[in-house]
Amino acid sequence: MKQTNSSETVPDYRARLAAVRGAMVEGGIDCLLVCSRENIRYLFGFTGSSGWALITESSAVLMTDSRYDEQARTETTGCEVCISTKGLTETAAQQLHKCHVKRVGYESDSMTVATLHTLESTLRENGLDLVLTPTQQIVERVRSVKDRYEIAAISAASRLVDGAIDHARSIIRADMTEQTLAWEIERWLREHGSGPVPFPVIVAAGPHCAHPHAVSGDNRLACGEPILIDIGAVIDGYCSDLSRTLFIGQPNDTIRRVYETVLEAQETALCRVRAGMSAPEADRLARNVIAQAGYADSFGHGLGHGVGLAIHERPTVSSLSTDILRKGMVFTIEPGIYLRGLGGVRIEDTVVLRESGVQLLTHTDKRNPVLCATC
Repeated sequence: MKQTNSSETVPDYRARLAAVRGAMVEGGIDCLLVCSRENIRYLFGFTGSSGWALITESSAVLMTDSRYDEQARTETTGCEVCISTKGLTETAAQQLHKCHVKRVGYESDSMTVATLHTLESTLRENGLDLVLTPTQQIVERVRSVKDRYEIAAISAASRLVDGAIDHARSIIRADMTEQTLAWEIERWLREHGSGPVPFPVIVAAGPHCAHPHAVSGDNRLACGEPILIDIGAVIDGYCSDLSRTLFIGQPNDTIRRVYETVLEAQETALCRVRAGMSAPEADRLARNVIAQAGYADSFGHGLGHGVGLAIHERPTVSSLSTDILRKGMVFTIEPGIYLRGLGGVRIEDTVVLRESGVQLLTHTDKRNPVLCATC
């Protein structure tokens, strides 16, 4: 069954490009060299794996090679397509010669030092006296607030992960390996319309749950022990993210208390996060609940992260972040407690921030984690 983003079928590339141009003016640059694949897709719709784009106040050009000629001309909107025959750095120099700009920003998060040195020498060889300025997160800041098309796509991907968890609940059995369950979940996602999953399905059992980003292996699911599942799906290039912790039979009192604490921490954040709140403020909502229960040292990661064309993007919802949460942002809320030797619990949902608070995009049950009363 093919999942599609049917409610909002056409991204508004013109509005996205206008927002980036506004950010360029604020940053004092005449031209932006875009190297990130996600940023190029966001701005022009191009899904190829090789390409750069140059954006000025009045022009935009996508540079790629002959492998993507037809694809680029079919997919892209709002830009000229230039097919490179001498490599992207040489083509960029030729295009910059036409632009008559002085201050060029480049995406320093997406360009290697070696590529930068090659670009600098190529510009010199072409007689171009330009100021190359490293920029960070210009397009990413625009991407952090999602438009209607993006929210519709992420909502569709969120319905998929909900369904995958429901499927997992129906097939989990004691003595199944982590790898077996992970593969069954991934297969279900692909059969029901997900693109390649944005990260390997995480299934961790028992003490292995104390590893927040465990790699599923040969550990076997056991009665009374936690089973942590973390999954994502992709629809139209957009990701979703969901974690649930389940049990075959009743957990012991310590793990039960941990589960109840994590659920309370998440629900506190879900109820109280608001637009205009700083990311550290949001993080503290859940962290304080966990600290008051005596587990402050067992929650080491941030409360959440943005979700979109990348599985981890802005905003970063953590105590170290400088992000302000704004209406239209899509991010996760995923507190966790991890106890070495015993296991761990994480409960994660993808949400969109509205004027009045967060709206859940993932909905699968988290109040009934015990799959059967006895083993």
